[in-house]
Amino acid sequence: MTLQELRYFCVTAEVLHYTRAAELLYVSQPSLSYSIGKMEKELGVPLFEKHGKQIALTAYGAEFLPYAKRALSEVSKGVEHLREMKLPAVGIVNLGYIYSVSFSVLPEFVDKFYAEQGSQQTAFRFRQGMAGELIERLLNGTLDLLIAGKPDYDSIEYLPLYRQELFLAVPATHRLASKRSVSLSDLAQESFVSINHDAIIYHQLESQFKKADIAPNIVFEADEYSSIAASITTGAGIAIMPKLPILDSFNIKLIPFSDSSMSRDVCVLRSKSREMPPAVQRVWTFAQRSAAEFRMLGE
Repeated sequence: MTLQELRYFCVTAEVLHYTRAAELLYVSQPSLSYSIGKMEKELGVPLFEKHGKQIALTAYGAEFLPYAKRALSEVSKGVEHLREMKLPAVGIVNLGYIYSVSFSVLPEFVDKFYAEQGSQQTAFRFRQGMAGELIERLLNGTLDLLIAGKPDYDSIEYLPLYRQELFLAVPATHRLASKRSVSLSDLAQESFVSINHDAIIYHQLESQFKKADIAPNIVFEADEYSSIAASITTGAGIAIMPKLPILDSFNIKLIPFSDSSMSRDVCVLRSKSREMPPAVQRVWTFAQRSAAEFRMLGE
Protein backbone atom coordinates (compact mmCIF):
# COMPACT_ATOMS: atom_id res chain seq x y z
CA MET A 1 0.00 0.00 0.00
CA THR A 2 1.48 3.33 -1.05
CA LEU A 3 1.28 6.78 0.51
CA GLN A 4 -0.45 7.97 -2.66
CA GLU A 5 -3.19 5.37 -2.16
CA LEU A 6 -3.63 6.42 1.46
CA ARG A 7 -3.96 10.05 0.35
CA TYR A 8 -6.50 9.09 -2.32
CA PHE A 9 -8.51 7.23 0.32
CA CYS A 10 -8.44 10.11 2.83
CA VAL A 11 -9.52 12.74 0.29
CA THR A 12 -12.32 10.51 -1.02
CA ALA A 13 -13.46 9.85 2.55
CA GLU A 14 -13.48 13.60 3.13
CA VAL A 15 -15.72 14.58 0.21
CA LEU A 16 -17.58 11.25 -0.32
CA HIS A 17 -17.70 11.77 -4.06
CA TYR A 18 -15.36 10.12 -6.58
CA THR A 19 -15.55 12.86 -9.21
CA ARG A 20 -14.93 15.67 -6.72
CA ALA A 21 -12.09 13.74 -5.04
CA ALA A 22 -10.45 13.13 -8.42
CA GLU A 23 -10.65 16.86 -9.19
CA LEU A 24 -9.05 17.77 -5.86
CA LEU A 25 -6.30 15.19 -6.41
CA TYR A 26 -5.73 16.18 -10.06
CA VAL A 27 -6.17 12.59 -11.27
CA SER A 28 -8.73 10.92 -13.50
CA GLN A 29 -11.72 9.26 -11.84
CA PRO A 30 -10.81 5.81 -13.29
CA SER A 31 -7.31 6.13 -11.76
CA LEU A 32 -8.82 7.04 -8.40
CA SER A 33 -11.34 4.19 -8.53
CA TYR A 34 -8.57 1.75 -9.48
CA SER A 35 -6.41 2.86 -6.53
CA ILE A 36 -9.29 2.54 -4.08
CA GLY A 37 -10.16 -0.89 -5.50
CA LYS A 38 -6.53 -1.97 -5.17
CA MET A 39 -6.53 -0.91 -1.51
CA GLU A 40 -9.75 -2.78 -0.85
CA LYS A 41 -8.33 -5.91 -2.47
CA GLU A 42 -5.16 -5.68 -0.39
CA LEU A 43 -7.10 -5.08 2.84
CA GLY A 44 -9.72 -7.70 2.01
CA VAL A 45 -12.63 -5.43 2.97
CA PRO A 46 -14.75 -2.76 1.21
CA LEU A 47 -13.91 0.80 2.23
CA PHE A 48 -16.83 2.53 0.49
CA GLU A 49 -20.38 1.61 -0.44
CA LYS A 50 -22.74 3.23 -2.93
CA HIS A 51 -26.06 4.82 -2.05
CA GLY A 52 -27.55 5.78 -5.38
CA LYS A 53 -25.26 8.44 -6.88
CA GLN A 54 -23.48 9.00 -3.58
CA ILE A 55 -20.95 6.97 -1.64
CA ALA A 56 -20.41 6.43 2.07
CA LEU A 57 -17.71 4.91 4.21
CA THR A 58 -18.34 1.33 5.26
CA ALA A 59 -17.76 0.36 8.88
CA TYR A 60 -14.33 -0.90 7.77
CA GLY A 61 -13.55 2.39 6.02
CA ALA A 62 -14.61 4.47 9.02
CA GLU A 63 -12.38 2.42 11.31
CA PHE A 64 -9.42 2.60 8.94
CA LEU A 65 -9.65 6.36 8.23
CA PRO A 66 -8.03 7.69 11.44
CA TYR A 67 -5.09 5.29 10.99
CA ALA A 68 -4.62 6.44 7.40
CA LYS A 69 -4.72 10.09 8.47
CA ARG A 70 -2.18 9.49 11.24
CA ALA A 71 0.14 7.67 8.83
CA LEU A 72 0.09 10.55 6.35
CA SER A 73 0.53 13.07 9.16
CA GLU A 74 3.57 11.28 10.58
CA VAL A 75 5.24 11.03 7.18
CA SER A 76 4.54 14.72 6.57
CA LYS A 77 6.11 15.60 9.92
CA GLY A 78 9.18 13.55 9.01
CA VAL A 79 9.55 15.30 5.67
CA GLU A 80 9.17 18.70 7.33
CA HIS A 81 11.74 17.78 9.96
CA LEU A 82 14.29 16.79 7.31
CA ARG A 83 13.59 20.02 5.46
CA GLU A 84 14.24 22.00 8.63
CA MET A 85 17.53 20.10 9.12
CA LYS A 86 18.57 20.80 5.53
CA LEU A 87 17.37 24.41 5.45
CA PRO A 88 17.53 25.72 9.02
CA ALA A 89 17.08 29.29 7.79
CA VAL A 90 13.58 28.47 6.56
CA GLY A 91 10.98 29.52 9.10
CA ILE A 92 8.10 27.12 9.74
CA VAL A 93 4.64 28.61 10.27
CA ASN A 94 2.10 26.33 11.93
CA LEU A 95 -1.14 27.40 10.23
CA GLY A 96 -4.50 25.99 11.31
CA TYR A 97 -7.71 26.27 9.34
CA ILE A 98 -11.33 25.19 9.52
CA TYR A 99 -12.75 22.85 6.90
CA SER A 100 -15.01 25.38 5.18
CA VAL A 101 -12.07 27.55 4.05
CA SER A 102 -9.99 24.68 2.65
CA PHE A 103 -11.39 24.93 -0.90
CA SER A 104 -11.06 28.66 -1.50
CA VAL A 105 -9.62 31.03 1.10
CA LEU A 106 -6.70 28.86 2.28
CA PRO A 107 -5.19 27.98 -1.12
CA GLU A 108 -5.74 31.56 -2.31
CA PHE A 109 -4.03 32.90 0.81
CA VAL A 110 -1.00 30.61 0.53
CA ASP A 111 -0.63 31.06 -3.24
CA LYS A 112 -0.73 34.85 -2.96
CA PHE A 113 1.76 34.79 -0.07
CA TYR A 114 4.28 32.74 -2.03
CA ALA A 115 3.72 34.82 -5.18
CA GLU A 116 4.70 37.90 -3.17
CA GLN A 117 7.26 36.50 -0.74
CA GLY A 118 8.67 33.42 -2.45
CA SER A 119 9.17 30.10 -0.65
CA GLN A 120 12.83 30.42 0.34
CA GLN A 121 12.27 31.83 3.84
CA THR A 122 8.87 30.48 4.89
CA ALA A 123 7.27 27.04 4.89
CA PHE A 124 3.83 26.12 6.19
CA ARG A 125 2.80 23.23 8.41
CA PHE A 126 -0.97 22.87 8.12
CA ARG A 127 -3.57 21.53 10.53
CA GLN A 128 -7.30 21.27 9.78
CA GLY A 129 -9.85 20.82 12.54
CA MET A 130 -12.77 22.17 14.52
CA ALA A 131 -12.45 25.78 15.66
CA GLY A 132 -12.57 24.92 19.37
CA GLU A 133 -9.64 22.51 19.16
CA LEU A 134 -7.66 24.82 16.87
CA ILE A 135 -8.13 27.82 19.19
CA GLU A 136 -6.77 25.75 22.08
CA ARG A 137 -3.72 24.98 19.96
CA LEU A 138 -3.35 28.65 19.06
CA LEU A 139 -3.41 29.62 22.74
CA ASN A 140 -0.99 26.89 23.85
CA GLY A 141 1.46 27.72 21.07
CA THR A 142 1.25 24.61 18.91
CA LEU A 143 -0.33 26.77 16.21
CA ASP A 144 1.11 30.14 15.19
CA LEU A 145 -1.83 31.40 13.13
CA LEU A 146 -5.37 30.24 12.44
CA ILE A 147 -7.84 30.94 9.64
CA ALA A 148 -11.32 30.66 11.15
CA GLY A 149 -14.40 32.65 12.06
CA LYS A 150 -14.28 35.79 14.20
CA PRO A 151 -13.55 34.65 17.79
CA ASP A 152 -14.86 35.94 21.10
CA TYR A 153 -11.60 35.78 23.07
CA ASP A 154 -9.85 38.80 24.60
CA SER A 155 -6.55 36.90 24.34
CA ILE A 156 -6.79 36.56 20.55
CA GLU A 157 -6.10 39.24 17.97
CA TYR A 158 -7.93 38.80 14.69
CA LEU A 159 -7.73 40.33 11.24
CA PRO A 160 -10.93 40.09 9.11
CA LEU A 161 -9.92 38.56 5.81
CA TYR A 162 -13.06 37.53 3.97
CA ARG A 163 -16.83 37.82 4.35
CA GLN A 164 -18.52 34.46 3.76
CA GLU A 165 -22.25 34.50 2.98
CA LEU A 166 -24.43 31.94 4.74
CA PHE A 167 -27.28 30.11 3.04
CA LEU A 168 -30.22 27.97 4.05
CA ALA A 169 -29.60 24.42 2.82
CA VAL A 170 -32.74 22.31 2.25
CA PRO A 171 -33.64 19.17 0.30
CA ALA A 172 -34.78 19.91 -3.25
CA THR A 173 -38.29 18.76 -2.31
CA HIS A 174 -38.58 20.95 0.81
CA ARG A 175 -41.44 23.45 1.10
CA LEU A 176 -38.95 26.35 1.07
CA ALA A 177 -36.91 25.12 -1.91
CA SER A 178 -38.74 27.33 -4.40
CA LYS A 179 -38.27 30.56 -2.43
CA ARG A 180 -35.85 33.16 -3.76
CA SER A 181 -34.84 34.20 -0.24
CA VAL A 182 -35.76 33.42 3.35
CA SER A 183 -35.61 35.01 6.80
CA LEU A 184 -35.08 33.35 10.17
CA SER A 185 -38.76 33.84 10.96
CA ASP A 186 -39.55 31.41 8.11
CA LEU A 187 -37.68 28.68 9.98
CA ALA A 188 -39.30 28.76 13.42
CA GLN A 189 -40.98 25.35 13.07
CA GLU A 190 -38.13 23.55 11.31
CA SER A 191 -35.70 20.90 12.55
CA PHE A 192 -32.00 21.62 12.03
CA VAL A 193 -28.83 19.67 11.49
CA SER A 194 -25.91 21.73 12.74
CA ILE A 195 -22.16 21.95 12.79
CA ASN A 196 -20.64 20.88 16.11
CA HIS A 197 -21.05 23.37 18.97
CA ASP A 198 -17.23 23.69 19.16
CA ALA A 199 -17.37 25.65 15.90
CA ILE A 200 -17.39 29.46 16.07
CA ILE A 201 -20.19 29.60 13.51
CA TYR A 202 -22.42 27.57 15.85
CA HIS A 203 -22.34 30.34 18.44
CA GLN A 204 -22.75 33.07 15.82
CA LEU A 205 -25.93 31.40 14.57
CA GLU A 206 -27.10 30.84 18.13
CA SER A 207 -26.84 34.59 18.69
CA GLN A 208 -28.81 35.30 15.50
CA PHE A 209 -31.61 32.96 16.58
CA LYS A 210 -31.78 34.64 19.99
CA LYS A 211 -32.17 38.04 18.33
CA ALA A 212 -35.04 36.60 16.29
CA ASP A 213 -36.56 35.07 19.46
CA ILE A 214 -36.38 31.57 17.96
CA ALA A 215 -35.24 28.43 19.77
CA PRO A 216 -34.00 26.16 16.95
CA ASN A 217 -34.79 22.45 17.19
CA ILE A 218 -31.35 20.93 16.56
CA VAL A 219 -31.75 17.20 15.96
CA PHE A 220 -28.19 16.38 14.91
CA GLU A 221 -24.67 17.85 15.16
CA ALA A 222 -21.72 16.88 12.98
CA ASP A 223 -18.04 17.76 12.74
CA GLU A 224 -18.03 18.30 8.97
CA TYR A 225 -20.40 19.73 6.39
CA SER A 226 -20.33 16.57 4.28
CA SER A 227 -22.13 14.74 7.09
CA ILE A 228 -24.60 17.61 7.43
CA ALA A 229 -25.31 17.54 3.69
CA ALA A 230 -25.93 13.80 3.79
CA SER A 231 -28.36 14.25 6.70
CA ILE A 232 -30.23 17.00 4.83
CA THR A 233 -30.81 14.71 1.85
CA THR A 234 -32.36 12.08 4.14
CA GLY A 235 -34.89 14.62 5.43
CA ALA A 236 -33.42 14.76 8.94
CA GLY A 237 -33.54 18.54 8.91
CA ILE A 238 -32.29 21.72 7.25
CA ALA A 239 -29.09 23.67 7.90
CA ILE A 240 -27.45 27.08 7.68
CA MET A 241 -24.02 26.92 6.08
CA PRO A 242 -21.62 28.58 3.65
CA LYS A 243 -21.59 27.54 0.00
CA LEU A 244 -19.05 24.73 -0.40
CA PRO A 245 -17.96 22.58 -3.37
CA ILE A 246 -18.99 19.36 -1.59
CA LEU A 247 -22.64 20.42 -1.83
CA ASP A 248 -22.52 19.96 -5.62
CA SER A 249 -22.72 16.20 -5.12
CA PHE A 250 -25.92 16.38 -3.08
CA ASN A 251 -29.49 17.11 -4.15
CA ILE A 252 -29.62 20.24 -2.00
CA LYS A 253 -30.98 23.73 -2.69
CA LEU A 254 -29.13 26.74 -1.25
CA ILE A 255 -31.36 29.72 -0.54
CA PRO A 256 -29.94 33.17 0.33
CA PHE A 257 -31.18 35.09 3.35
CA SER A 258 -32.95 38.40 2.92
CA ASP A 259 -31.00 39.71 5.93
CA SER A 260 -27.48 40.71 4.89
CA SER A 261 -26.22 40.01 8.43
CA MET A 262 -26.46 36.28 7.72
CA SER A 263 -22.78 36.02 6.93
CA ARG A 264 -19.60 35.58 8.87
CA ASP A 265 -16.12 37.06 8.81
CA VAL A 266 -13.33 34.62 8.10
CA CYS A 267 -10.28 35.95 9.93
CA VAL A 268 -6.60 35.34 10.51
CA LEU A 269 -6.13 34.80 14.26
CA ARG A 270 -3.09 34.95 16.53
CA SER A 271 -2.47 34.81 20.26
CA LYS A 272 -1.74 38.20 21.80
CA SER A 273 0.47 36.66 24.49
CA ARG A 274 3.01 35.06 22.14
CA GLU A 275 5.87 36.71 20.32
CA MET A 276 5.79 36.22 16.57
CA PRO A 277 8.96 34.70 15.09
CA PRO A 278 10.13 36.35 11.85
CA ALA A 279 8.36 33.85 9.57
CA VAL A 280 5.05 34.25 11.43
CA GLN A 281 5.46 38.03 11.36
CA ARG A 282 5.93 37.89 7.58
CA VAL A 283 2.66 36.00 7.13
CA TRP A 284 0.76 38.28 9.53
CA THR A 285 2.06 41.41 7.80
CA PHE A 286 1.10 39.95 4.43
CA ALA A 287 -2.42 39.32 5.75
CA GLN A 288 -2.68 42.91 6.96
CA ARG A 289 -1.65 44.27 3.55
CA SER A 290 -3.84 41.86 1.58
CA ALA A 291 -7.02 41.91 3.68
CA ALA A 292 -8.84 44.37 1.40
CA GLU A 293 -8.11 42.24 -1.67
CA PHE A 294 -9.44 39.11 0.02
CA ARG A 295 -12.56 40.90 1.25
CA MET A 296 -13.41 41.64 -2.37
CA LEU A 297 -13.77 37.88 -2.95
CA GLY A 298 -16.78 37.84 -0.67
CA GLU A 299 -18.55 40.84 -2.17
